[in-house]
Amino acid sequence: MSSIISFGKEKLDKLTEVIKDCYKTSNLRLLRATQALIYIGDPQYSFSFQMIAGMLGVSRKTIYNWLTKFMCGGLKWLKNDPFHFSNRGRKAYLNKEQKKELYNMIKEDPESHGFMSGLWTCAMIAHLIFLKFGVTYNSHYLSRMLKKMGLSYQKAKFIPAKCNEKEFLAKRKEWQEVTWPNLLKKAEKENCIILFGDEVSFAMWGSLGRTWGVIGKQPEVRTKGCRKGLKMFGAIGFNNGQFIYMESLAYSITPKLIKMLKEEGISSESLEKIKELKNEKYANKESYLKVLETILEKNNVKEKETEFLNLTETAGKFNGENYVKFLQKLIDETTSKVILVEDGAPYHGSQIVKDFVSENSEKLYIERLPSFSPDFNPIEKLWKNTKRDATHCKYFETFEDLRISVITAFEDYLHDASKITCVMTKLREDVGIKYSLTY
Repeated sequence: MSSIISFGKEKLDKLTEVIKDCYKTSNLRLLRATQALIYIGDPQYSFSFQMIAGMLGVSRKTIYNWLTKFMCGGLKWLKNDPFHFSNRGRKAYLNKEQKKELYNMIKEDPESHGFMSGLWTCAMIAHLIFLKFGVTYNSHYLSRMLKKMGLSYQKAKFIPAKCNEKEFLAKRKEWQEVTWPNLLKKAEKENCIILFGDEVSFAMWGSLGRTWGVIGKQPEVRTKGCRKGLKMFGAIGFNNGQFIYMESLAYSITPKLIKMLKEEGISSESLEKIKELKNEKYANKESYLKVLETILEKNNVKEKETEFLNLTETAGKFNGENYVKFLQKLIDETTSKVILVEDGAPYHGSQIVKDFVSENSEKLYIERLPSFSPDFNPIEKLWKNTKRDATHCKYFETFEDLRISVITAFEDYLHDASKITCVMTKLREDVGIKYSLTY
């Protein structure tokens, strides 16, 4: 029985610390050896060597060897023994067939193999290998082996639940091999420019990103409970790195406007009518100014129109009406016919948009991306870069502060096309090689 050997509390505490390190590094071999020593030397356990060997899946001789080496070398052996716990080169334990089987298992979700999580981690894969093949791997080495097997640690993406996976993949393949090459040929033949368009919303409460900070003290960023967001339409030129954007605005009578009108001494009757319309939103400035003109003198409204608009601008909506304004802006700011690549947002197919595109077919052609394929739209990377530079880890006291920060980044893009083209580097290189196009 192992009870004839007993370790002191200090040594058992150190062994427990080693156990904790093993869980952090997924070193299963070191974990088993350390756990065996605890079973042997902790008085609360009374397992025989044979029982310990059975629980840990090793031979009794291995248990004796671990104990002998520990008695001779102590914790130094346990942590540094090159024959058992080094990360230096060693013979591969999995053969080609086993690695192929492991590859296929990882392609499936973890739940299919009895795990609760939906994310594969090196620790989970190491545990899977041990259960399936009886082989242990250090997680640091395992990540390198997985990369050699053609696997990588990456973020998952959504696909439509109702869509057949083969159909979904077929549509993506069709875009890459048929639709996109045909668009390039159309652009060259008809002297068109290709724009990638999208919408983005910047939250006033801010956004978080990774940054350097003091160890043990997580960086803190102030925020407020305002659920307001700055909504923007944008498009980038595949040909020349052109950038066009438009803010989606709405207009609302705010306390600031009421305060200004009160200070200017408007009649109490007019002021009450204005107050009744407080927080009422208007989709465009024309309808908003028309309402003001029914309450205030028309000449007074025209005289202070700019000031009234500045005090009442607020975030608008992504809808067909505003999208048509953006499409018109694209036509106005380009000299050639536009080929616009867009996603499948519902309002892109609204009747008002269809009518506009039909009426302007000589100036505008629209191509829809496959569903759930934002990775085919390079402007998504630009939005990510914008949030990194303009909103990550920043505090915005007012909505105007947020707008200034975002528009400053946008204006920078207008003066430096390389910040646009960098999000399309591979796409442009591939096209240049395949079709010998120059931009």
